Amino acid sequence: MSSSDPQRPVTRPAREDEAGLSAVASAEAETAVAMLEQLADTGALSPDQVRAVVSAATRLYAAASVRAGQELPPVGPEVSTTDAVTLACALVRSQDLTPFEMAVWFSRSHRAE
Repeated sequence: MSSSDPQRPVTRPAREDEAGLSAVASAEAETAVAMLEQLADTGALSPDQVRAVVSAATRLYAAASVRAGQELPPVGPEVSTTDAVTLACALVRSQDLTPFEMAVWFSRSHRAE
C-alpha cells in the first residue's frame, strides 16, 4: 500500500512535548532575528525581499496579539523612534488608510497598563 492509499490510516510522527517545541521555536526565532539583524546591517535584501519579511512579521505579530488577547509591544528599545514611525507611516500608506481611519483604529485598541 502506498502512503496515499485511502484504506491506510494516516499516522503522524510523535511530537515533542510542549516545552520541547517551545525551546525549538525559541532557538529558531533567535537564529532568525540574528540573521535579520545581519541583513539589516548589510542592506543585502531587495525591496521585494524586505516586503516579504515585513509581511511575514506583520502576520506573526497579529497572530501573537490575538493569541495573547491584547496588543503586544511590537518593538523593543533597540528600534529608534524614527525607524518605528517610518514603518508605521509606510504601513498606513500601504493600506490606503486616512488619518481619520487611523484614529478610529487607534481608539479601538489600547495597551493594558
